[in-house]
Amino acid sequence: MFFLALLIIGVGLMFIASPRYVTHASNRRIMDRTTSKLIGYSLIIMSCLFLIRGVLQMLDQASHHVGH
Repeated sequence: MFFLALLIIGVGLMFIASPRYVTHASNRRIMDRTTSKLIGYSLIIMSCLFLIRGVLQMLDQASHHVGH
């Protein structure tokens, strides 16, 4: 689970740190850069929420085991 979250964070960082292709002839590549950064940030936030959910699930399993 943690390996998968780290993999998603790595992919998100690749989207954020993608090389800039800015040309004066077209504004489309600048918009593609903005979309790429948005995808990268959303992947990182999603994986952080995934890690939080996994930690809460592990704590729930540990507390359930203690009660029985």
